[in-house]
Amino acid sequence: MKTFGERLKQARLAASFSLRALAEKAAPLSATMISKYERSQAMPSSDVLIRLAKALGVRVEYFFRSTDVSLTRPQFRRHSRMSKKLRKAIENRITGRLERYLAVEEAFGTERLGTLQLPKAAAMPVKSVEEAETVAAALRVEWDLGEDPIDNLCETLEDRGVKVILLEPVDRFDGFSCWANDGIPVVAGVNCGPGDRQRMTLAHELGHLLLNLEDDVDEEKAAYRFAGAFLVPASAVRRDYSFHLSRLSDVVLYSLKWKWGGSMRGWVRRLHDLGMIAEPQYVRAQRVFSKQGWNRTEPGEQMPAERPLRFERLVEQGVAEGLFSVSKASEYLGRPFADVRRSMGFGLEAVAL
Repeated sequence: MKTFGERLKQARLAASFSLRALAEKAAPLSATMISKYERSQAMPSSDVLIRLAKALGVRVEYFFRSTDVSLTRPQFRRHSRMSKKLRKAIENRITGRLERYLAVEEAFGTERLGTLQLPKAAAMPVKSVEEAETVAAALRVEWDLGEDPIDNLCETLEDRGVKVILLEPVDRFDGFSCWANDGIPVVAGVNCGPGDRQRMTLAHELGHLLLNLEDDVDEEKAAYRFAGAFLVPASAVRRDYSFHLSRLSDVVLYSLKWKWGGSMRGWVRRLHDLGMIAEPQYVRAQRVFSKQGWNRTEPGEQMPAERPLRFERLVEQGVAEGLFSVSKASEYLGRPFADVRRSMGFGLEAVAL
């Protein structure tokens, strides 16, 4: 169990506060005193504790939470352009979310929720970027996904034990993956659209977790290849296009985007990976996307982002079964007590179903 000081530091880093910034936010308080708290050399009074919680946007109960989470093998997309401070903030935000998630699961017990079984496809050795395609195909078979589009990627991942965390948009952050407590797969992205980009990010991060790569295989390229193959299986592409495409149409790409949930640009790359279009066509398409500004915003209606719902459902079920109180549910969800009470229907006449 983390000490109070460790919890305080975790919350401070998640909020991207320096010691001095937190001291100013929780004034009157000195940075030196906060440092002592974090190093367990002193404990704050109840008044100071409340000020710290308010300044950090957490509840007082957060500092004494019993569920611990450690992250291993963290991977960031666009990490080379992110500051160390921002990476630390994101890791600590994800850690806080996971602590709440696992605390809720613990209330139900493993006899009800079962234990996570890692997919066998993760053990397959990958000696080239192209072999990432084989792992994706094997995973779809193992997860019984067939050759059809995945209607809701967040739910598909959550139903199979992957923790999906979506954060508020942060500059220079696209996605993140890690293992929690050495055995729980975690993928993270942003909670807003366009949905096709979000889906690609989550599938890409899943690739980072599951691909068992040889040392000389480019990890980013392999994760992209895995993501494309997982979202759009090669067999489905070749079923519809059993011939080499001599011309690409933005209208067709837009239609494919909405059928499969992958971006138009992602489809161009997928067709190129499978040898359906030649290298000159691929390069030309990339130039068109860049010239038209479609790298940033693709034409037409934007696909809405998905939202993982399993955690919220577990919290609601836990309250309904009396496993924890509405007040505790408010803490888990990070929402005001009155809002949670209202959304769960308390205060209305109970209806037996």
